[in-house]
Amino acid sequence: MPTVSRQPSPHVILSVWGRFHAFDLARELHGLGALSTLMTSYPGFVAKRFGVQQSQIRSCPTGEVLTRIGHKMPRLGKLLALDLRGKQQFERSARRILASLSGNVFVGWSGSSLSLLRDAKARGMLTVLERCSTHIIEQTKTLLDEYATFGLAFADTPAATIQQELAEYEEADYIAVPSGFVVESFLRQGFSPQKLLLNPYGADTSLFQPAPKPHTAFRMIQVGGVTIRKGFRYVAEAFRLAAIPNSELWFVGGVSREAKDYFAKYPTPGITLHGHVPQTQLPQLYNQCDLACLGSVEEGLAYVLLQAAACGLPIVCTQSTGGCEVVADRECGIAVPPRDPAALAAAFCQLASDPAQRHSMGRAAQARAASHFSWPAYAARALAHYQTILR
Repeated sequence: MPTVSRQPSPHVILSVWGRFHAFDLARELHGLGALSTLMTSYPGFVAKRFGVQQSQIRSCPTGEVLTRIGHKMPRLGKLLALDLRGKQQFERSARRILASLSGNVFVGWSGSSLSLLRDAKARGMLTVLERCSTHIIEQTKTLLDEYATFGLAFADTPAATIQQELAEYEEADYIAVPSGFVVESFLRQGFSPQKLLLNPYGADTSLFQPAPKPHTAFRMIQVGGVTIRKGFRYVAEAFRLAAIPNSELWFVGGVSREAKDYFAKYPTPGITLHGHVPQTQLPQLYNQCDLACLGSVEEGLAYVLLQAAACGLPIVCTQSTGGCEVVADRECGIAVPPRDPAALAAAFCQLASDPAQRHSMGRAAQARAASHFSWPAYAARALAHYQTILR
């Protein structure tokens, strides 16, 4: 963990549509004496559950309600653009709150921070934009191409959302990103590396810990929505190609319509769809498995890889997950090119046939998670960034 000096002293205002990792950052910044206020579209009691002090939470929930109505009634939501309207309502409410706050660092999450960045800059604050995924131009193209590959229609990212994000990228003094994969996407779009703050995310290492449960099958687990973006088809095909005796593949997460149709057409013995599982139950599932995998075609840095590493599992992932930050040059796992079931299958077979390597990688993954991928370590790096810039 980097050494954090106390001079100068950042006084940080966070603004987030929803939650993302803002609640974890807010909690840890408070512990470091650097948090002013957390503004969120979630009700305050939700942030409080994550350890954020009630006195530091300012909730702007009206926009969140609009968006959730749109999710419950998709046709109405699309017709009335409720997602966009909800974010705009959040920004309006947050601007009024921001005007009454004091701080010298403003951190906002992409997609709902443009007017807030401008207001903060006008007041002389350092402004940082948190971008959780790749540059939105590259993200949108990747997903359009991926859905087209399978003859599926991708619900295009609204033009207004793209324009908002592009304007935020230009407006912010700095952009905080979680992986080298995301950094490269911004560099390809012409951004200076000096504008990018690389800071990999964390995991709750008090919840996610090794506690192996005896089992006889060689079991792999992929956590996250079973979606095109997460590459479920490539992982399922890799499982069939590997044909490891007495092996199982668990998918844990909400199952998309595309996945339901796929597995109805290609039922595969050994593959289990667990559906959505609460975070508190995930450690028990990780600890019944031998490795964690993720076949995504686009991610910033998947939290689930950090959780699995904290539980002592070796990682097999694509380079498009941000997972190169986790596997650490094959010390903790194997990263392969995206959309390559054969490469995934080879990695599965390699670790299935070599228990010593598997266990060595798992121990290294757990140690790396404890030292580098905890939320306190993440917040300390963020604070060090703010301090360096303020100097």
